[in-house]
Amino acid sequence: MNRLAEKIKTARLKAKLTEKELAKKSGLSVGYIIQIESGKKIIKEEFADKILKALGEKSERLEDEVPKPKVEKTKTTTNNTHKNSFANVKPNDQWADALAGVIKKYPVYDCLSNKVVDYKELPVLGKKIEGYHPDKIMFVKASNDNMKRFRIMKNDVVTVALTHEVQNGHLYLVERDKKRIIRYIRKENSQIALMRSKDDQEAEKLSSKDIKVIGKCVAVSFKI
Repeated sequence: MNRLAEKIKTARLKAKLTEKELAKKSGLSVGYIIQIESGKKIIKEEFADKILKALGEKSERLEDEVPKPKVEKTKTTTNNTHKNSFANVKPNDQWADALAGVIKKYPVYDCLSNKVVDYKELPVLGKKIEGYHPDKIMFVKASNDNMKRFRIMKNDVVTVALTHEVQNGHLYLVERDKKRIIRYIRKENSQIALMRSKDDQEAEKLSSKDIKVIGKCVAVSFKI
């Protein structure tokens, strides 16, 4: 176990938290916490900060987590005074390989405008992210409070598992009239009802040909 992993585990035990409780407090998956503490995963500094902050501990540099990049040092002389100057630091191949496949960066799209408004970085665990293939998920930010009955509020980030198949009684990201919306879907004979709540009396009822199913909403996150 490396120094940082040991510090995280010691702080968690001191705080009397389980791996699951720490994962919830830091916004990460329990599997990721377990693999960090066991030293099986390389932890990125951003995630280390989150975990240590959740534990009330100070963060530290990840000197033992990834190989140190090489820094070329040169000397210049001005008025007989020697000063050190350093070239720009660039990750070497060993460093890049250490992080490859561990962290994946996703754009976060505004649901209404479909413009990129943020980015989300997530760990790849067992070749999956949050239980899904890395190429089969996307993230959208709710543009309004239309789906508050399902605890999706404006600016919440929704995880969408890409699929064109529809299961009755689930939340989906769909495209209707060239606009993307999140709705609860209920099949009614040959029509599909797009609902803002399970008892929505003003639900839109459309033919399946009139909407494009982008994916199933499987999780939601928000900032405190």
